[in-house]
Amino acid sequence: MNGYGEDSAVAQSGSKSPGKGSTSGGKAANGKSTTGKAGGGSAGSAGKSGRTTAPAGKSRQSVAAARRSSPSNNRTQLIIGGIAIVVIIGIVVFGVVLNRQQTATQAEGYGASTQSVATASADGVVTVSKPGSTPKATIDVYEDAMCPACAELERQYGQQINQQLDNGNLTVNYHMVNFLNPRSPSGDYSTRAAGALLCVAQNSGSQPGVYMAYHSALFSPDHQPEEGGSSDLTNQQLADLATSVGANEAAAGCISLGQQTQAAATAATAFLATLNQVTGGQAQTPTVVHNGAPLSLTTNWLSTLVS
Repeated sequence: MNGYGEDSAVAQSGSKSPGKGSTSGGKAANGKSTTGKAGGGSAGSAGKSGRTTAPAGKSRQSVAAARRSSPSNNRTQLIIGGIAIVVIIGIVVFGVVLNRQQTATQAEGYGASTQSVATASADGVVTVSKPGSTPKATIDVYEDAMCPACAELERQYGQQINQQLDNGNLTVNYHMVNFLNPRSPSGDYSTRAAGALLCVAQNSGSQPGVYMAYHSALFSPDHQPEEGGSSDLTNQQLADLATSVGANEAAAGCISLGQQTQAAATAATAFLATLNQVTGGQAQTPTVVHNGAPLSLTTNWLSTLVS
């Protein structure tokens, strides 16, 4: 489907202001003014001089503020901030590039398969390969026609699968399940689409590329119904879509009449049971299985498989 403190305030602890000193006394009998007690006079004199002593706490705050606002400190903060911005931008760019790499369309521009043919087994498995080839790998793909993630698998790897099929390097066994039927407006779209694929495999499978073209069309944004949406494709619309990609009249008639719908339903039940066994009871679509074990669909999974 397949990817980041402020200084604490200094507590104020200033000392109390000096108390009031003695004021000048009244006139003595001789008419001269006299001073009060020496200690009190000194305190009063100091108070009158207008000089005050700053509390120690305020002094420390002033020093701290001066340090914080010094040019060198500001430059350091600017440098740290600039570095942080550059790091964040780098992380974002790396994430974008990585996401593009992980979701890039593989073998983009290759297009549709032109050499693969399809056959349907009695139990509903559709096998696609190049006639006469000796493939390097065989995979089993479990999908539901309503599954958005399956559409994403088709978007990202569909052309690469076509390429490896045409090169004779790959054989694909398709297993269509239908547990998303309840999410379709008709209630049975997954089953009917699976039946339509069986019709194409049985009647037009020998036409090179037709089955894969129809498979791709069913998962394209133009045709795949939305989960929980308001409409899906009727049997006739499924038949018309098959005709548009080159399926013959026999295949179209089979689809429009729903001739393989029941067979597809029976096969889907068996496929889901197998998928649960393979995944330890964690069935989900899409699941790609190789040699009996689910593959992790990293970007280069198919390239690695056929190398």
